[in-house]
Amino acid sequence: MKRLIERKPQLTLRSVIVAVLCSLLIILGCVLLASCGKTSPENPGPTKDPETLARERGAQIVSEYLKRDAAPYRQTRVRLTVTSTSEPSQVYELDIWRKQVSGETLTLTQIVQPAAQRNVASLTTERKGEDALNVTYVTANDQFRETGTSKSFFGGVTSQEFLGEWDKYDVRLMNEEEMNGIKSYEIEARLKPKRNSVIARLTALFRADTYQPAEMHAFDSDGQELRTFRVTEYRSFGGRAVVGRMDIENHIIKTTVVVEVLKMGFPDRMDDSLFTREKLKQIAKQ
Repeated sequence: MKRLIERKPQLTLRSVIVAVLCSLLIILGCVLLASCGKTSPENPGPTKDPETLARERGAQIVSEYLKRDAAPYRQTRVRLTVTSTSEPSQVYELDIWRKQVSGETLTLTQIVQPAAQRNVASLTTERKGEDALNVTYVTANDQFRETGTSKSFFGGVTSQEFLGEWDKYDVRLMNEEEMNGIKSYEIEARLKPKRNSVIARLTALFRADTYQPAEMHAFDSDGQELRTFRVTEYRSFGGRAVVGRMDIENHIIKTTVVVEVLKMGFPDRMDDSLFTREKLKQIAKQ
């Protein structure tokens, strides 16, 4: 009996030690399991380099501008005043109908003033990942003429510069600054490989409050500045803030083009026949 009594404390102490060790192993196992799949502060995950962040932010800014500019249907009346040092000022008014569907934008542009040129029109098709196609109708030989958008337009400004065609460019955020007391984002856009344009590089300022453009500079592949765009007025149509007036300085042929939006509407529907080659032929023969 004495041996049994003397051995009891030894068994109890061993049991306690074993129990403590088991508890420690269980706790340690739980900690290891809990940390599985997590990144420790000593071993952080990969971080994005500044250039990647600049490209992502630049793409976000342009995407936000395009989203706010988008509409299934839009009709605009625009006045263009072209001034040069060698010729009298010329004034044109254009009617522009635009239809946007997934991945495609169709734009019909017709001169309505001066009246003698009301038979001049073009149809532009833009598709993501492709260079835009501009179509006109030539009555002299009863043929449709297809061109890109690098052809000079009013005052030597190309069709692309009126359309935008941001899909042609890789963009990056360069800087954040204040312009006339308004926070703005300065972005740079460089022409993508295998895309066509006389404009190889753009820099642009977008307002941080509305994502509307405020200023833009277009350069050729040699770095020469071709055109300078400055927005001097914003207007509201249908509850939307849009560029109301833009002054374009052409540094190549020394002209200035003032673009004014006279009216803009967003109808629920437009006749699909507006955006066809037959419509171009009809306008040309009127």
